[in-house]
Order: sequence, then structure tokens, then C-alpha cells
Amino acid sequence: MIKHLSIPFFILILVAAIGIYFRPIWIIDETRYLSVAWEMWDKSSFLVPLLNGEPYHHKPPFIFWLVHLNWSLFGVNETTVRFIPMLFGFGTLVLAYRLYLALWKEDLQGAQNTLLILAGTLIFTFYNSLFMFDIILTFWVFLGVLGIVQAIQKQTPLSFGFISLSFGFGILTKGPVILVHLLPLLILASYWNAQKIDKRVYLKFFLAFLGGVVIALCWAIPAGIAGGEAYQHAIFWGQTADRMVNSFAHQRAIWWYLALLPLLLFPWSFHKAFYTSFKQITMDHGLKMLLIWMFFALLIFSFISGKQVHYILPEIAAFSLFASRVLTTTDPDMKGYTKSLGYTYLFFAIVFAIAPFVAPKSITFPVDHTAFLLSAFLLFVLGFYLLKKHFNLQHNAIKAMALSIIVAVFAVHFSIHNFLAAQDISDFSRTISSLQQKGIPVAQDKKYHDQFHFLGRLHDPIIVLSGKQKISKFIKKHPDGMIITYRKKKHMHKIDQDLITEKTSFKGKYAILIKAALYDNLDRAP
Repeated sequence: MIKHLSIPFFILILVAAIGIYFRPIWIIDETRYLSVAWEMWDKSSFLVPLLNGEPYHHKPPFIFWLVHLNWSLFGVNETTVRFIPMLFGFGTLVLAYRLYLALWKEDLQGAQNTLLILAGTLIFTFYNSLFMFDIILTFWVFLGVLGIVQAIQKQTPLSFGFISLSFGFGILTKGPVILVHLLPLLILASYWNAQKIDKRVYLKFFLAFLGGVVIALCWAIPAGIAGGEAYQHAIFWGQTADRMVNSFAHQRAIWWYLALLPLLLFPWSFHKAFYTSFKQITMDHGLKMLLIWMFFALLIFSFISGKQVHYILPEIAAFSLFASRVLTTTDPDMKGYTKSLGYTYLFFAIVFAIAPFVAPKSITFPVDHTAFLLSAFLLFVLGFYLLKKHFNLQHNAIKAMALSIIVAVFAVHFSIHNFLAAQDISDFSRTISSLQQKGIPVAQDKKYHDQFHFLGRLHDPIIVLSGKQKISKFIKKHPDGMIITYRKKKHMHKIDQDLITEKTSFKGKYAILIKAALYDNLDRAP
């Protein structure tokens, strides 16, 4: 297996390196999660995550513990921690290989193709370069699915141990949401499995689940005691019922995931041979299992209106096994095997070549025409190669398509490098740190997402001013204090720039640092 992992690992490493080189710590998610880890580290609060000095109950601590382990080895930095998700991406590749062979023991070629298809799936590979929870959760989901399949086949203690570890550390990674990914497989095991299942196995599944609960409680109980009554309620109840209720407030259409599937499964969604092979496939127990896994998770998340792409990342990864089985077990017509993807890249090359000349004037970052044209050229060469190249072996064709994702990721990052660079709020964050070190109070006039704490290595909370009354009180009490406020870029010309101490681009707006005594003058015409 090791020799088959070299190219998939290479893809993940290179894509992660491209992302880390071009992208600063991304607002708001990456900045928030690294700041939570920093505050825990700074205050030695290893049980209770902290956000702006207060207990942070929205996410469990596993990823923050990984950051602390990293900093213990390499010192506090932002570069090495950004590779943490990629390590779990490596693990997911290994588990995908093992899971494929657990489902189809004789199909070694399909297992090898699974590695390439998974590493070459744009969204999966891209999220390996983001400091977020979802690649880590995907690893635990795959471990759980592997445990379920092996438990049904052999009922060994190790397989049930995998399930316990999956549930326990899945909960410690992102809360009870792992149940959405695994429960349908457990409940419908008798449908997708080839043989009749001993009913006693369900009792063992339940005991394995309880084992996972015990793992989670080993953190939750002492954390609840340390964090206080409100934090106890939040992690034992708010992580489930409250979060589910609140998710319905973020409205997205029920068909949102379905509409995005071509992008989520790129480039394989543009591979014509997959669709022709799918028509010929005979549905077996393994394919049934994968369909149940993907369908029910997608269905559940579709009915929850708070949708994000990364919520279904485990199912996007599961598609690699499905696609590999479909492609490997049918007789491929190797003539023009990669032609459809070649045309796709040629289309994107045209888009990149035209984009800088039709970009709207409202764009506030300098458009690098040369970068867009060079990216278009790379995509054109890639498309032309896939269009004209004849592959004798299907495996080599899949390998070429998987490697093409490196060029695609580089082209996107390189073409918009000015925009990405403008998202760096490090200098602004360090200015806040300097002010706090001088004893100058710093406040913000809206909800604070902890975006400045890690980048500025802040040791004190930022005062949050909700409402005009609190803002007025702060100005009266601290006229020499500083207030962080936000204004749309299109309105910046109406503001007297001399009033601004410092500003930085922030999610389509400007974050502005202004002396409290001057705050009320900010929106008056100069």
C-alpha cells in the first residue's frame, strides 16, 4: 500500500503548500479557531476553550489540543499548525484504501484508484490546507465506517474498538454531528449487507457507542465542572438541541447541496466515463452501503437549512470509493478517456483569460492581468494535454486527472493573489496588541469573533460594545481608548481618513481603528 500512497500524499502536500503560501490565516473561521487555541495556551485553560476570555462552547477541544501539542514541539507559530488537517487527510487516504478492500477484497486496482480519486477531489484536497475541523472529522467518520463494515463481517473486538474511537473522538472533534454520518449505516446494516446479520451485533454496536460516549465524557465532565453552570448546559445540551434549532435560522434552499454537486465532486463530476460506466454497473452490497451513507447524510443536511460545503466532506470523500468501483469494474473505452475533462479545463482557461477584462469596477483589490493570463495559459495547456493524450491504462489516466488538480488549485490562487494578500490582518492585530501592552483599552462596536487574538498574540480581551449606550459610556470613560469599527469599502470615500489610526481589509469591508474621542465624527463628511 505504501508505494501507492506516494502520489496521493504528494498531491495533498503540494496543494497544502500552495494554500499556505498564497493565503493568510483566513477570516473568520481560521482566525477564530487559532485564537481559541491561543487563548487556551496563554491562560493554561486546557479543559475549557476560550474566546475573548470567555468559555467557548461551540466546538470541543480536540483540534485545540493538537495545536498545543504542535506548539510544544515547534513553538507558537502559524505555519506548522496549518499542516495538522493534512495529517488527518493522510490518515483518511489510508482508511479509504482499507475500507475499499474490506468491501471488495479482490479489487486491489480499485483500492489504488480510490487513493487517486480521493486525493484528486478538489474540495477534499483544498480543505486539507484549511485549519478547520472537517478533515479531522472525516478521518473519524471513515474509521467508524471501517469499524462497522468489519464488525458485521468478523465481529472482532478491534472493529468495535474502531467504532468507539470514532464516536468518542468524533464528538471531541465537532460534537454529536458524527451521528448524522454513521447512524444510517448502523440502522440500515441489514439492508446493505450481503448476509443476514445476527441481532446480537446491534447490542455490540450500542456498547461500542457507549464506549465512545465514555471517551467524550472523560473531557466533558471535568470541563463542565471547570467551566461553570452555563458552560455545562452549553456542552451537554447546547451542542445538540440548541445548535439544531439555531441552524434553521440560516436559510439555504433544500436543493443547495444538490446544485453544488458538480463543484463538490470536481473533477470527477466532469468525467464522462464515470456516467457511461455507471449505466453498466451491477449494484452490489458495497455500492449499496456507500449509497446509503451518502444519500442519508446528504438528505439530513439538506433539511437543515444551516448549510456549509464542509458539512458533507465525509460524503464527498466517500464518493471516491463509489467512483472507483464504478470505473474499475466496467470495461473502459480508453479512446478519448480524459477528453471531457480536457474540454472542461479549456473552458476554464477561457474564463480566466476574459475575467480580468470584464471584472466589475466595484472590486477593491488590484486585478493582476498577467497572473490571470498566465493561469489561463496553464489551464489551456492542461486541457489540451488531457484532450489529446491517449492513455493505454485506465489507472494512468486517473492518475493524470488527479494530478491535474494541482494545476487548478495553483491557477486559482495565483490569479487572485492580490485579493488573498489583502485578507492578511496580522499588522492590524499587532497594532491592537501594542495598544493593550501600553494599557490603552481597545473595544469593538459589534460582535467579536476572536479574529485578532492569535495574530496579535493578545493577552487581554477586547471590550465588546453592544448598543449606542455602551459605546457612549466607553467614550466618556476612556476618551483616549481605541474602538474597532467596520465600514463598507464603497462608503470609505465619505470618511475623513485623518481620523483613522489604522485600517485593514476585512471580508469585503474595512476594519477601522479609531480613537474613542473621535468615534462620533467618523461618519461625518470631511
